[in-house]
Amino acid sequence: MKRVLLLALTLSTLLLARNDVPSCYDALRLNNPNPGIEKELFILVDQTTPLDKKMMIYTYKIMMHFIKNGYAVTIASFSANSNGKYTDVSYSGKLEALLPDSSKHAIAKKTLRKYEGCMNGQYKYAKKKATKALVGVLKGANKTLPHSDIIKSLNDIAKHIIQKSSAKEKVVLLVSDMIEHSSITTFYKQGRIKKIDAKKELAKVKSSGHLANFDNADVYVIGAGTIGKKGYRDAKTLKMLTSFWEQYFSQTQAKLKAFGTPMLLEDIN
Repeated sequence: MKRVLLLALTLSTLLLARNDVPSCYDALRLNNPNPGIEKELFILVDQTTPLDKKMMIYTYKIMMHFIKNGYAVTIASFSANSNGKYTDVSYSGKLEALLPDSSKHAIAKKTLRKYEGCMNGQYKYAKKKATKALVGVLKGANKTLPHSDIIKSLNDIAKHIIQKSSAKEKVVLLVSDMIEHSSITTFYKQGRIKKIDAKKELAKVKSSGHLANFDNADVYVIGAGTIGKKGYRDAKTLKMLTSFWEQYFSQTQAKLKAFGTPMLLEDIN
């Protein structure tokens, strides 16, 4: 019963529209001619996958590329509904688009100065709050957690967060070792990674009802195949993992742009 109530509360939280960054247009009672979101980055952190310092910095730099006017960033963590490590959104905020020069002429100079100061402060506030949230979820990762419920978590996040976003373009950065170990299926056998039959595993996912819909988002994965902060899976295991997840994302309305084992070899735009 407690787990059911916990899940209900979690999903209720995810469904609530939120913006952790205060609006300058609302504060100054100005009309926002472009209130939409041009692009949103969703950073999804698997709490069973600790990263080394280099990869943490790499993730931070990707995030900072999206902390700019007209863009939004959402940071969520997941593992399984155990040990307090259920799916949680630690930050979701957008920076408002700047006023076009043609609109500035109709605003009093004093108000315009306040607006410019507010927008500068908005950027600093978003940067500080998003950085604190990202550091928190990355440092909170723990390899000793008993389960890694990636498939169900991705389905929940896609349904309640990514699909609900009004952004014109959506980008998902998935930070995970991509080793599923749950009631849906497990990639382990007798403590080791088993031979992964992508077709059979996808059939299990479909029959469970947890095949996600990423709403045409571009998806990038980093951390795949990592073991703790310094270990990595062998080439054969990485090939099997890559094959499964390529087939998985091909059926989830997603565009898998890169699968980092563990790092990406291309930039995220």
